[in-house]
Amino acid sequence: MLSCCFYSSFVFLMNSGLAGIHKYYLYSGLFFTLFATSLIVHSNTNNYTLLIDKIAIFAIVFYGGGLFALKCRTKNPCFCNLCITMMTMITISTFLLTIYLYYYGFLHKKYCYHPDNTIANLYHSLLHLISFIGHSLIITM
Repeated sequence: MLSCCFYSSFVFLMNSGLAGIHKYYLYSGLFFTLFATSLIVHSNTNNYTLLIDKIAIFAIVFYGGGLFALKCRTKNPCFCNLCITMMTMITISTFLLTIYLYYYGFLHKKYCYHPDNTIANLYHSLLHLISFIGHSLIITM
């Protein structure tokens, strides 16, 4: 039986589509790759699939972080200053929340690393959703 993480991976398809609509074709391709690697790792976990998934994750984080930094330095005429400030704060919050749930959870065997796999998978699915929100904001800023 597949975990909820398998199904929550489909949010990355929405990121891929949104990035494509906004003409960020590399970002779109990276998200499609992440979608594929996430499906693979959540249906057949082993050291190789985990490594490939981590590579896709880091590619998204670095590309998204660079795009976010670029967008913070340039003003989007479609949004007011308050909107940009709110989007920036929410984006930073989603990043910090994913770090907290994943790495703090790893250190203390909580959240994504909870001893109960059902709870761990729910938190991991939450990570998918949180990162979807953060990267959607980066794309639309």
